[in-house]
Amino acid sequence: MESNAQLKLILLGKKKAGKSASGNTILGRDAFMAKKSSKSVARNVAVKSGTVDGFPVTVYDTPGFYDPKMSTEEIQQILEKEIQKFELGPCVFLLVIKADSFTEEERKTVEKIEKLLGEKRLEKTWILFTRGDELQDENMTIKEFISDTKALEKLVQKYDQRYHVFNNKKKKHSDQARLLLVKILQRSFGVKGESLKKIPTFLKNIII
Repeated sequence: MESNAQLKLILLGKKKAGKSASGNTILGRDAFMAKKSSKSVARNVAVKSGTVDGFPVTVYDTPGFYDPKMSTEEIQQILEKEIQKFELGPCVFLLVIKADSFTEEERKTVEKIEKLLGEKRLEKTWILFTRGDELQDENMTIKEFISDTKALEKLVQKYDQRYHVFNNKKKKHSDQARLLLVKILQRSFGVKGESLKKIPTFLKNIII
């Protein structure tokens, strides 16, 4: 399969939102350094490729906003330089938000990212909630969590219900990454069916 037929998934969000861990969940391996630490994990964009159920993807892990070691201006400059590269082929932006509380800092992060991407790119942006394991522990669904916070409910409505939730504590390949890809390909690219293994044979005729 041609390299430009890979779907690019760009992880954006606040520091410690779970971007690196989500990249690992998508690829089904420890591709990105993901650990709880006061130290900055990524100062530049990290890039790793792999497959999800046979479907080729390239994942971009970007520096997180509100990192005490990096200014907002530094992060914006890095992302502005990279965004045009992301769009050389099919891509989707994943706005990573923790499913525990939608703080003022997180709300401001969303605003910064939206401003950076611009109106047109928001159409190919999805919300990826992390900490799905904590929701399970509390016996709460992602829909219930969203409806509990008005600001978050409005955000999800703004993105036309384009969202997914990850439990990043599940190791190796899991069905949650496949389901995310199926949702994206169906809603963002009009691909029919749920078998990712069949998609690459005609992907380039549809979305490139």
